Amino acid sequence: LLLKQRKVDSGEILLNGINLNDIPFDVLTKKIGFINHNAYVFNGTIEENIRMGKNDASLEEIYDALKKANLYEFVMTLPNKLKTNVGEGGSLLSGGQKQRISIARALIVEPELLILDDALSAVDAKTEEAILSNLKETRQEKTTIITAHRLSSVMHAKEILVLDEGKIIERGTHQELLAQKGWYQRMWEKQQLEAKIEGSES
Repeated sequence: LLLKQRKVDSGEILLNGINLNDIPFDVLTKKIGFINHNAYVFNGTIEENIRMGKNDASLEEIYDALKKANLYEFVMTLPNKLKTNVGEGGSLLSGGQKQRISIARALIVEPELLILDDALSAVDAKTEEAILSNLKETRQEKTTIITAHRLSSVMHAKEILVLDEGKIIERGTHQELLAQKGWYQRMWEKQQLEAKIEGSES
């Protein structure tokens, strides 16, 4: 709905107080950054992939986007750095590295609305925490929507919506949802236990 791939059947969606239907599609796409879990990168260099977000970006802007996506240090260890070829469809990168290149490509535009559609699913918990901390610090005046199965991805959100078959069954902050002792609280405890077991095995 936000990307106008489907029409709003009832009600309305407002972006900064403006009805989405009143915003031309080419203007809307400049306001929204979207990354899904199937992060796609194109055959070419890391720099070329990020410049697809902003063709005239300076090197400083590219480095800044890489830092926000927690990928800067990795890129700097590569022999060709930004000029490193990622292979067809990013075949030379891990799933997490592809997701972070996609995040950097979206962040370089500094979109008013950033949508992460399970876009941190392939990164480890430490990397996820670093990226979310960067987003929290740099996007305080902008809106970020995160959809996730891993609750640690959304625990710092101002509002969390729990969806079941298209309906909101719980909503609130992390602490409020834990206090409700419903689905969120049960899933949080389950995921925390799984993380402890994985940590003890590694």
